Amino acid sequence: MNSQTESPIREEDLVRYVDDELPADRRREVETYLRDNPEAAARVEADRRISANLKTAYSRVTAEPPGLTAPSGGRWLPRAGMAASIAAALLVGVFAGWSLKPDASLPAYQPFLTDALTAHRTFTVEVAHPVEVAASDQRHLATWLGNRLNHPFRIPDLRVAGLTLMGGRLLPSGADPAAQLMYDDADGNRVTVYLRRGVDGEPKFQFAESGTEQAFFWSDTGFTYAVTGDMPRSQLLNLAHLIQTQLDPAQQSN
Repeated sequence: MNSQTESPIREEDLVRYVDDELPADRRREVETYLRDNPEAAARVEADRRISANLKTAYSRVTAEPPGLTAPSGGRWLPRAGMAASIAAALLVGVFAGWSLKPDASLPAYQPFLTDALTAHRTFTVEVAHPVEVAASDQRHLATWLGNRLNHPFRIPDLRVAGLTLMGGRLLPSGADPAAQLMYDDADGNRVTVYLRRGVDGEPKFQFAESGTEQAFFWSDTGFTYAVTGDMPRSQLLNLAHLIQTQLDPAQQSN
């Protein structure tokens, strides 16, 4: 192998290796890398097992359980009706492992979720530049992101949940841009809300986890959203309800 032409092995290469999508030359480079990196090789093997089990996992959760019905009009109840709506409408999908990768056999929202979790991991650890536009300029942030996403939206107020807006940023995401809003609590724990134009999922809340991160994600007629944080699942679900109530286009038009 010519070391002058060899490029570093990236996580994307490992994901494509698991999916058998690499050209033959690159595949050989990855295999050489894995022989020299047993930790990465173990992760790849674990990801292969996860990939084999995902179809089974999704087959158990994508069909709505008998007797469960969505709230009237296909929309979720406001926070006052949260306890009943959680019991009536929660659809759970489980992701596991060290990476989440697109797969044509899996639901269309998985690439969106991968982007949301990657953005969360990348920016919640930032000290100097966690956001692009600070909360002190919130009006400009809302206008700027709304213009770039080509759709107005309201920045959720999460102070009732003990979270203060830090600010937000614009992010690339496929053909269309995405936005990330970041919040923190009194202890410095950070939560992000990631949104992108288009409907990649459905109105029902769905759950995903990867490492210490957990996310609930859903769609409305304008955007697909993900709220991500390291907190108890029930607390994160309450937060998702609060955000959805504020961002629902029907609510915003009132």
